[in-house]
Amino acid sequence: MKLLFFIRNIDLAGRSFKFDDERVGDLHELVFCREGAGTLAAGASGAPATARAVTGIGVGHLLFNPRGRLTAEPSGMSIVQILFSEELFSPSVPMDKEALYVLGLIKLHARRQNLIALSRIGSERMTTLMDAMLWEFQNRYRGYSWAIRLKLVELLITVMRDSRFNISIKSLKPLANSRIQDAVLYVNAEFMNPITVDDVLESCALSRSHFHALFKQETGETFVDYLNGLRCERAAELLATSDKPIIEVAGESGFNNLSHFYHLFRRLKGMSPRSYRTSITQPAYSDS
Repeated sequence: MKLLFFIRNIDLAGRSFKFDDERVGDLHELVFCREGAGTLAAGASGAPATARAVTGIGVGHLLFNPRGRLTAEPSGMSIVQILFSEELFSPSVPMDKEALYVLGLIKLHARRQNLIALSRIGSERMTTLMDAMLWEFQNRYRGYSWAIRLKLVELLITVMRDSRFNISIKSLKPLANSRIQDAVLYVNAEFMNPITVDDVLESCALSRSHFHALFKQETGETFVDYLNGLRCERAAELLATSDKPIIEVAGESGFNNLSHFYHLFRRLKGMSPRSYRTSITQPAYSDS
C-alpha cells in the first residue's frame, strides 16, 4: 500500500536526505525545525566542504524536499518530519483543488530555495499545526485521516500567507487543469527571465499542440499574449514606483529588445512607457 501520510518528531544528531523525484513521484517531505539549530550540507558526499552548499537551519525554518546532510549543532535540534502524497488531494474536490494550487506555489519556491524561514507568527502557527497532526496520527481516533488532511491544508495555507514567502500570487487563481496550473505558476515565477515554450512544457509534461490548446482554454489567452501581459504589467509597476531608465525597466521585466517592448507596451497600455510614467507620477489637476 502506497504511503500517503507520515509524521514524527526527531531529536536530531545527524541525518542524510536523498530525495529522489523520479523514484517517489508525488511524495513530498517537509522538515520543520522547532528547537535548536544546525546545518544542511548539499552536494556529493565525497566532495570537499568548500564545494558543498551549506545552509544554516534554525527555529521556524521549514525545508521542502531537502537534499543533503542535516546536522545539529552541539546543543541539538528537534525537528518534525512529514511525508505526504499529493494523492491525498483530489482535483475534483474544491478544497483539495485549492490545496494542490497552494502546493504548486510552494513547489515553485523550492525550485529556487527549499528553505522557507517563517515569520514568528508563522512559526508559532506551524508548531501548533504540527502538534495537532502528531496527536491525530499517534492516537488515530475516529475520523483522524480527515482531521490530518484538514491540518495539512492549513499548513500549506500558513506557508503561502507568511510574510516571508516570496512567490508572488498576484492575479493567480486555481485552474481546472492541473498541468496548465503548473505552467501558469511557472510562467508567473519566471516571466522576468528568458522563457521558451520548451521550458514551460518541461513544467507541465504536455505536447506542444495540446499545451497551446489547453492554455488558451484555461486562461482565455494565448501563451505569448499571457507572457507579454505579465511583462508589461511588471514594466508598468516599475515605471510607476521607480526612476529607473526605461531600458533598465524593459530588461527587468523580461524584454531583451527595446523596440519590441515599446511596441507591446503601447499596444497594451495605450501609450508609450515614458507617457505612462508621466501620467502616473504627474497627475493632471483640475481648475475647480
